[in-house]
This record gives sequence, C-alpha cells and structure tokens, in this order.
Amino acid sequence: PANVPMPEIARAKVPLQPAENQARSAYKALILQFADLPLAGEARLELGEMLGEREELDPAIALLKEALDKEPAQELTDRIRLRLGCCLAAKKDAKGAMAQFDAISDPKSPLLAQAHYRAGECLLELGDAAKAAQRLTPFRDKGEYQNIAGLSDRALLRLGHALAKTEQWEASRQTLETLVGRFGQSPWLLEARYGVGWARQKLKQYDEAVNWYNQVANATTTELGAKSHLQIGLCRMEQKRYAEAANSLLIVPYTFDYAELNAAALCQAAICLIETKQAAQAEKLLQKVVREHGDSEWAKVAKEKLAALKKG
Repeated sequence: PANVPMPEIARAKVPLQPAENQARSAYKALILQFADLPLAGEARLELGEMLGEREELDPAIALLKEALDKEPAQELTDRIRLRLGCCLAAKKDAKGAMAQFDAISDPKSPLLAQAHYRAGECLLELGDAAKAAQRLTPFRDKGEYQNIAGLSDRALLRLGHALAKTEQWEASRQTLETLVGRFGQSPWLLEARYGVGWARQKLKQYDEAVNWYNQVANATTTELGAKSHLQIGLCRMEQKRYAEAANSLLIVPYTFDYAELNAAALCQAAICLIETKQAAQAEKLLQKVVREHGDSEWAKVAKEKLAALKKG
C-alpha cells in the first residue's frame, strides 16, 4: 500500500487528554508551593508552552509574563521571551511580539537565530517588507545561519517573499533558488519553486517561469498546484500563445475546487478563445462564470466581456 502521511492536526482540535490534565496539575502545584525557586520558572515556561499549543493564549501570556517578573537566569529568560513573543504573534500583536524577540540580543544565545526569524515574520505582518528582508538576510548570507534544521529553509522562503513584496524580483529569485539548492527535502520546496516561477514571470522570463510552475503543478493537487496552472496560462498569454494558454487555464476549473481561482481561469481562458476567433466557446465560459461565481469580481469582468461580444 502507498505510504500516506498522517494529516497534521492542530493540538487545539484534539480533546484535552488525561495525561495533559495531570501534567497541568503538577505544574500548577509546583508553581504554587515553590513560587520563587528557579524550577518554578521552568514550570511556568513549560505550562505556558502547553497552553500556547492549545491556543489558550491569554492564560499562557499571563503565565509567561509572570515568569519574566521573577527575573530568571538569562538562558531561561530568552526561552521565555521567545515563547511569549510567539503567543503575542498568534494574538496578532506583532509589535508586542517584536519587543520580545528584539530583547533576545546576546550574540552567543542559541535562540538568536529564532529571534531574528520571528522578528522578520512580525515585520511582514506589520507590512514592513524592507525591514523584514534585513532581518532575514543572514539566513542567506551568513554561514552560521545557513544550515539550522527546521529554520533556515523557512527563513529563506520568507526572505524570498519579503524581497518580492518590495519588487526586488532578481534577489527574490536568487534567494528562493538558494532554498531549492540547499534544502532538497524541505517541506517548503514547492512554495519556493512557485516563488521562483513568480519572480521569473515578473522578470518576463516566461519560458523559465513555466518550467518552475510545471514542477509544482506536476507534484501537487493542492491550491498551490491550481495557482501554478493558472500562472502557466497567464505566461502563455503574455507570449500570445493563446491556444496553449487556454489549455492550461481550463485545467483549473475542471480539476480543482477553488472558487476564486476557477473564476479567474475561466475568464482568462475566454479571453484566449476570443483571440483565437472562438467566440461561441468563449461565451459559454463567461456565462459559466456569471452563473457559478455571481458574487465575485470576476463575474463583473465576465459580464463586460459578454456585452462586448454582443456588440461584435
């Protein structure tokens, strides 16, 4: 039988287990009876982590702040700040999270790379892609940041995204291709390949972009695969290869079930058919958009195209 990976299920969606209840009770008892001992600081951190994993963010934040108030040793302080920052980020308090990550500043701290990465995520959340790129660049350029398991590849992906948001397409392409070259087994590999395709498309390197999108489209049937087929079609449209474009675009609505992408693909395919003098088929696609996606922005586009077809 095929080796099918187990689905990833958030801890918060699983009922609280008896062993977790016992662990929580033990931590609370330790904290209550030995509130000022260093071991109580560890207990607050570990209990805060348990609460955070179950998205019980407010009690986790309160507990971690209490742990910081006890002024624990520096190594434990950094661990608490990192977890507190993650909880605040999950609450969409990006500024509060940044303050915690920035406080981890010791060059010898084993958590410094994590802090830089998390700060970069916060800056992206705040819409400051340029500063995010500055925080994430060490993962591409500095040796000590380039091969941290479970972190360096994700940081390169987010650096590629940050550079794309500032329209530094060549730098984004190089960064994401670096991810692909260094981390062939990364769980972010398909997203990186899609990002390379997007950067090359923006650089008007359409054939190269299609090659990268094809790598994604042939490897997954997720939304990323649907987006890849759509972008292949748009690249071929830019090259005025309308028949090829229509074929790629029509894969989306007849293979996937993503309403916005399907509506976009149908409209763009209709435009290709109009260009190839197949007005009747184009009209059917546009009517399908109006009928099945009437509330979307693409329905407005379809109605405009239909009106233009009627005028001849």
